[in-house]
Amino acid sequence: MAKVVLIFGSTTGNTEMLSEHVAAGLEQGMATVTAKNVTEASVDELADYDAIVFGCSTWGEGDLQDDFVDFHEAMDGISLEGKKAAVFGPGDSEEYADSFCVAVDLLEETLKKCGAEIVAEGFKVDGEVESAFEDAEAWGLKVAKAL
Repeated sequence: MAKVVLIFGSTTGNTEMLSEHVAAGLEQGMATVTAKNVTEASVDELADYDAIVFGCSTWGEGDLQDDFVDFHEAMDGISLEGKKAAVFGPGDSEEYADSFCVAVDLLEETLKKCGAEIVAEGFKVDGEVESAFEDAEAWGLKVAKAL
């Protein structure tokens, strides 16, 4: 059974709600999940898990959610060799077409630079997250099956 840490940053609560459904899908896939707000997480603890799942919304012109900024910077130079990873996040393509879910892409690139293997395409939710709960669960299950 894979040990997964799911770390999310949430300003409005949307990413936190999505993370609950992603976690449910991971657990359906027989993963053991520890979900944490990024404000309560440390880069050092990533080594304790088989897989890493990040949830982060995109703000402004492609910025990470505020709470994720320091964590992301702390990842510079760490090794995640042998770790599996995936990223999800909400966005709004109508209002922010040029920067839609850029945080998902940015975090995937950082995970790859650290040596992690991305096991599922980033899950990007467009608009109201409530309509994506089933898809979030299905994506979590897909990630679990790839571990």
